[in-house]
Amino acid sequence: MQDRVVRGFRGSGVPRFWFGRRGLGVTLVVVLAVSSVRASTGQTAAAPGAQTTRDKVYSKEQAARGGKLYVATCRSCHDPGHLAEGKKPGPELTGDKFLTKWSGHKLGELHTNILTTMPNDGSAFLDDDQTADILAYLLQANGFPDGASALKSNTTGKDVLIVK
Repeated sequence: MQDRVVRGFRGSGVPRFWFGRRGLGVTLVVVLAVSSVRASTGQTAAAPGAQTTRDKVYSKEQAARGGKLYVATCRSCHDPGHLAEGKKPGPELTGDKFLTKWSGHKLGELHTNILTTMPNDGSAFLDDDQTADILAYLLQANGFPDGASALKSNTTGKDVLIVK
């Protein structure tokens, strides 16, 4: 293959095969393959300065409140040890499966998911603050460190990146 250089609108000094019909296809396949590998291994890169779940984004007191709410509204579906006989369990909220599923997403996404869909039997309705408290409990249960201030669901908390 000749490495002819494209001149003009595509820039100078760029090999033609980068833009050729086959070259573009090869480039896309490589980019997609790398992206797929990163996604399947749970690798995510936080932007410099971005907050992650490792940055002490909730308080111990908030996690305690969330733990009480979890017992009252979540445990009967998400804890296999407390599941009613014959009831299908909800997804795990702690451990590797949970962290793999949510790694790379923002806490705001998980907050919205909980707020708008849980509990799915309609037995209770959670407000923003209660949902943030449950998130704090889930962060604590998954081994993330607590900090001095509570997680705010509608401001700083929504942009916190969940990491594994």
